[in-house]
Amino acid sequence: MRSTRQRVARALVVVVVAGVVYAFLIPQTRVDRQLLGRLVITRTATPGVPRVAQVSVSVQPSESTFATTRQAAKSDPHASGIYGREWYVASDAPPESGLVIQLLPTAAQAARVAQGDRKELKTAPSLEDEAAKSPSLFSVPGVAGAGGAAFVLVDTTTSSQPPVGSAYKLEVQVGRVVVSELMVTTSATRDLTPIRTDARREVALLERVLPPFSFAHTSLALLPSLAFLGITVVAVAGVVVVPEWFVSWRSWRRRRRHDRDERRSREQYLARGRRTVRRQRAPAWSQPRRR
Repeated sequence: MRSTRQRVARALVVVVVAGVVYAFLIPQTRVDRQLLGRLVITRTATPGVPRVAQVSVSVQPSESTFATTRQAAKSDPHASGIYGREWYVASDAPPESGLVIQLLPTAAQAARVAQGDRKELKTAPSLEDEAAKSPSLFSVPGVAGAGGAAFVLVDTTTSSQPPVGSAYKLEVQVGRVVVSELMVTTSATRDLTPIRTDARREVALLERVLPPFSFAHTSLALLPSLAFLGITVVAVAGVVVVPEWFVSWRSWRRRRRHDRDERRSREQYLARGRRTVRRQRAPAWSQPRRR
């Protein structure tokens, strides 16, 4: 019974150690930051731009303007990322729209980024040949925490600076994601419908996709896993069988050595007895002659 318990204990130790080693060596983590695109809407409500985004790109979180995002990129790079899409007719002229999401490891970190983003809502966007003026804040009905700022764009190439369009900045946080959008239109009349539509679409997308989302996937290679399984089976069999075999082998060897020593001692004893008999035997000349 005791021997059986010892075998089971040794086998369990090997299995536990093998499990720890397997967890460190075999799983392979693959990072695909292009999957972040699933968190960004593919179409914008900005009037006058193509339906398909001209630019879809993943940006390293270490390049963020927010310190919280840069720190998250160092501490947890597999849970931090930035992705953006841009829609435009010409890259240097309105209408245009750009939407960027920042994925953080925790909602608390995202809240700090969102707080910093809100402080910059009234900061006028930098545009070529145009200046953004008269900022006014707005909210998005039906989307908790969403807000933005609307600007009037004036032409800076003329002295009269007539209004030539509008600009809208949006910020909203959904869980671990912070959404920022800049929309520029050619209409000087304030119209919040497009920017609010983008906000509602983006929030609905994040609420549907975000909870199970991850751009880092862990896979278990088949051949290394099978090889490791074979090694583990051999190791378990070894710790169960080898100690018992070693004890039996030592006992057999001890018995064999003992038998050999006994045989040698018996042979030496017999040899000494024969020599003693020879020494005590009378010499041949003293024996009577046979007739």
